[in-house]
Amino acid sequence: MFTNKLIPFALGLILLFLPACDNRRTTQSDTTEVTYTLDRHEPSPMFWDYAASTSMLQTELSKLASEKSQDSMVLTFADSALVIHSKALTRLRRIAEKYKHIQLPDSLTGSDKEMVEEFKLLEGKEFEKRYLEYLMLNHKAQLNRYQETLSETEDPALRQWLNTMRTRLRSQLQFYAEADTVTEVEKL
Repeated sequence: MFTNKLIPFALGLILLFLPACDNRRTTQSDTTEVTYTLDRHEPSPMFWDYAASTSMLQTELSKLASEKSQDSMVLTFADSALVIHSKALTRLRRIAEKYKHIQLPDSLTGSDKEMVEEFKLLEGKEFEKRYLEYLMLNHKAQLNRYQETLSETEDPALRQWLNTMRTRLRSQLQFYAEADTVTEVEKL
């Protein structure tokens, strides 16, 4: 009875250790290339799509704000958002290259594209109001999402990107709040 259990157990061990005995020679590129696979410590593909899409959308809306707005405050916010999100997207693409299973979007799709079209239809103060509201809400949502992702990843480059983005987004939100306070005081 004991031998009936011992033989399947031994065969199971042999099957487990057999792949470790693979005598395949590695090439130079196999030993120097660092890639990551998706595991429980890495962000989901949805995070990568969200981060890239959000930066692309903010870049497009910032360009649109630069074209449509006459308000110096809105133009300052748009220029700042354009710089932050353009650089963030470039850096995110470099980080994502390490992950074989991650394919970042290269253009806006679906609701993001529709949002740009909606903003194109707005003019003057209505455009400026909606753009500033969008920036505030979106930056808050990004802060929350990036905080969640920080707890999921161990990739040092991605952690640095997330921390940098969180710092910049917080700074932008503070800048918006201060500008809003100044605007409220000027109305009095």
